Amino acid sequence: MMDFLGLHWLRPEWFLALLPILLLLLPLTLQSWRDNAWRKACDPHLLPHLLIGDSTRLAVIKKCMLLFGFLLAIMSLAGPCYKTSAAPIFQLNTARVIVFDLSTAQWAKDIVPNRLTRARFKLLDLLQNLQEGQTGLVVFTAQPFVVSPLTHDTQTLVNTVGELSPEIMPVQGYQLSTALLKAKTVLEKGGAHSGHIVVFTAQNPTPVDINTAKALAKQHFYTDVLYSGTAAGSTITTPDGTLAKDEKGDILISRLDKTALSNLAQAGHGHTWSLDTPMATIIHSLNPQFTLNNASKTRTAQTRIWMDNGYIWLWPLLILVLCAFRRGRLEELLK
Repeated sequence: MMDFLGLHWLRPEWFLALLPILLLLLPLTLQSWRDNAWRKACDPHLLPHLLIGDSTRLAVIKKCMLLFGFLLAIMSLAGPCYKTSAAPIFQLNTARVIVFDLSTAQWAKDIVPNRLTRARFKLLDLLQNLQEGQTGLVVFTAQPFVVSPLTHDTQTLVNTVGELSPEIMPVQGYQLSTALLKAKTVLEKGGAHSGHIVVFTAQNPTPVDINTAKALAKQHFYTDVLYSGTAAGSTITTPDGTLAKDEKGDILISRLDKTALSNLAQAGHGHTWSLDTPMATIIHSLNPQFTLNNASKTRTAQTRIWMDNGYIWLWPLLILVLCAFRRGRLEELLK
């Protein structure tokens, strides 16, 4: 958008069309030079009998009218604007909170390079593809912690993904039920009366977790599960190279129970996804299609847009067109 002549122009690239119009000035200039040469050589009362066509003054007027018409057309197409107007913006009021497991089970290497790295890549992909609504982020082990409340700016969340690691958590363990309740609190504080809770997990849910998801679903907070790991499982190697052990001193092997994970999602009226699930499938489930029937679920904002007043400049152009409406008139003007 450009600003000159006291106007804003929505499509200034149309002014490039003035370049070929300038070529029309060349015949007009040559005609003027030729007529001036005849005036110097002939008596004024003989000049009308020697020149063919209209008089010099009339010819200049005709060509100026043609050039002026082209100029009006181009300026109209360029989109001149005098003022702005308020316009509503509709956004889906979709809300979701991502609940990310940061237990030591994320260091298991049954998928390459490990569960944590793959889950973070999937989370980045998800955040970069979310186009509508608000998103929050909660991480958890034995306790949940809010990383971000609901926000439309997913780029803020993207910037935090690289820091997600079990090492940043003050306590270890795994208690998904409290994380689900914390996600519900984040949704409610953000003004959402319903939404999705997307659980990124590397461990199996407990019966308490499943019952919590079921209770939240009755309140229209639905639990989706995206798991990282395999049924075969693997040992858990910490960053310092040691193997994780249980309270008895035995080496831990983290195996995922896909049936239990599916039961968690079903109790929460949600979906179960693996890291290999196409992102388009996940996005379609988290961003339901907007229709007029759910217009009450939208947020409305306003912005200022420029009003295109190019049509006003067409009225003088139409008058010029009427003057050249007679058959063959345009050819005469171009001579």
